[in-house]
Amino acid sequence: MKNINILCFFLVMIAMACQPKEKVEEIKKRPNIIWLVAEDLSPRFSFYGDSTAYTPAIDAIAAKGVVYENAFTVSGVCAPSRSSMITGCYPSSIGTQHMRQSKSVIPMPGVPNYNAVPPAEIKAFPELLRAAGYWTASYRKLDYQFGAPFTIWDEVGEDPHWRHRREEDKDKPFFIYSTYEITHEVNIWPDSTKEKFFLDKKIDPMKLAKDVRVRPPLDTLKKIDVGEIMVPPYLPNTELARGHIQRLYYNTMRMDQQIARLMADLKADGLEENTIIFFMSDHGDCLPRAKRWINESGTKVPLVIYIPDQFLPEGFVQKGRDNHLYSYLDLPPTVLEMAGVAVPDWIQGHSIISDLKERPRQYVYGSRDRMDNKYDIRRAVRDEQYRYIKNFEPLKPYQQQIEFLERMPLMSEILKMKAAGKLNETQAAWLADSKPEEELYDLKNDPFEIKNLSEDSKYESTKLRLSNELSRWMDEINDMYQIDEKEQAESAWPNGERPTTKAVDFTLENGRLSLSSITQCASIAYRTKGRERWEIYMAPLNIKTDTIEAKAVRYGFEASEITTYTP
Repeated sequence: MKNINILCFFLVMIAMACQPKEKVEEIKKRPNIIWLVAEDLSPRFSFYGDSTAYTPAIDAIAAKGVVYENAFTVSGVCAPSRSSMITGCYPSSIGTQHMRQSKSVIPMPGVPNYNAVPPAEIKAFPELLRAAGYWTASYRKLDYQFGAPFTIWDEVGEDPHWRHRREEDKDKPFFIYSTYEITHEVNIWPDSTKEKFFLDKKIDPMKLAKDVRVRPPLDTLKKIDVGEIMVPPYLPNTELARGHIQRLYYNTMRMDQQIARLMADLKADGLEENTIIFFMSDHGDCLPRAKRWINESGTKVPLVIYIPDQFLPEGFVQKGRDNHLYSYLDLPPTVLEMAGVAVPDWIQGHSIISDLKERPRQYVYGSRDRMDNKYDIRRAVRDEQYRYIKNFEPLKPYQQQIEFLERMPLMSEILKMKAAGKLNETQAAWLADSKPEEELYDLKNDPFEIKNLSEDSKYESTKLRLSNELSRWMDEINDMYQIDEKEQAESAWPNGERPTTKAVDFTLENGRLSLSSITQCASIAYRTKGRERWEIYMAPLNIKTDTIEAKAVRYGFEASEITTYTP
């Protein structure tokens, strides 16, 4: 058993993720890659036909890159979506499908706090990039539902910047994942609402003060007339609704200023033409009947990719528009291919550069499971024109009581209007006490998904085709929808206790030091004693006189204790 980790991890990382050893000069030629990730934001930009927000920096990226018109997340909420973005795997196939599985929310009585434990071979793709010679950094969010393994990132912090690299890393290409929280749901609340929420939850009020203090000021010459705000037909067209949407646009404009600073620094450092830029969002809008839903409003997202000339793959268009279907599962293999790193077999997405260029997607898929403390299992499949949704618990309300959402003044107003009978049929439909087992929407003729066609005989063949495809996909990924979360939690953390990765063992043979852990496929890292940064272990080490420290982690587990080898 001693060398099981060597066998598993070494084969996965070498055979799947790493190219043969390259010269330093060849590594330098690889592109830098930056992900600019908005939170809770649908395609509300001029390059998608909505010029309400003034976003010159993001518009400039779109003007020189490819705008993807049909990009979709696999979940309408952040943590499950983020788990798919970092692994390239569907949440319901690796156990990350429930919103908040850690200590921030106790899901249901009898279900303990836990982290998902994905299949042993699965790694976050930035760890594969690190193993291949990249410097990696994440700013603001580390919530992947399986913990935050220390092997994924060289740096974690607040301020996105490549200048933070150590001198020894400056010849390495970098991958940066920068999250912009300014567009998050909580930031369309008035400040007074946020302040009360912080007080009720006993959150340090200085956190709110900092948020208000550091957010960029609005350009007073670019005011948005609240009276001209378009409200989707499923929301009431009230002053409060228009005010929330206005604030969403303003926050988008603030984010643009943050991105403008990053792009200016990139240009000043002479890196603009050495860096591939992705702009995206983690899921759809933060408004009611958008976030947490697996309709267009919750899963259709902006996606722009800019590739400088020198890194442009053969036959790949540098700028323009692409109306094929893409899933966010396709982003990890795309980045790995851009970086010259082989794509592991366990990744469920497909590279935009090669695989999907040859065989475009016919379908994208989505899932919803527990949201905070409310269960509701739904699955969706979408083709170029239709979205089909299967509701596995039709007797449950569409919109369950979720405390955080109901803190939003607009959601509170909607519930009061419902109680007073002031909502029209369309506005009241998604608040119904039950829902149909099946839903079918013609997205070309009904983009807001108002008219359910599932009972219309004219669409029977379409419904059957999509229903069969959804079942096929769920079987293919071994969807965990039938597994009770208590059972899932017990499997991940037996008796409610987080497993600990077994410590690293050392084996010296012919002057080379091998590192291993009996925890299956644990990621191993090492450093010479006295250094701060951990290096990914890939192959036996040549030992001279340095004392070596080592630590291991299996995703979802506690990291091991540090073990030491002294020559």
